[in-house]
Amino acid sequence: MEEWKPEMEAAFKEIEFPGAEIDMHVADYARLICSMCDIPIHKLQNNKAVIESLHVLFTLFVEFRSNQHFQQQ
Repeated sequence: MEEWKPEMEAAFKEIEFPGAEIDMHVADYARLICSMCDIPIHKLQNNKAVIESLHVLFTLFVEFRSNQHFQQQ
């Protein structure tokens, strides 16, 4: 994984992600969130691309949370 530029991190603090009230299919919502985080969704057989991209998203989230935890101590 590569660190985001400071501008990207600042944008995440300013931009609100769409919440659960948004009216769209869950797969489309996953694509939207991955797109906002610059996580690609490749074309794969059996339509598993969204699942793999979500795995990247959640791995990124866990890394981010663990780094935040160490910075607070």
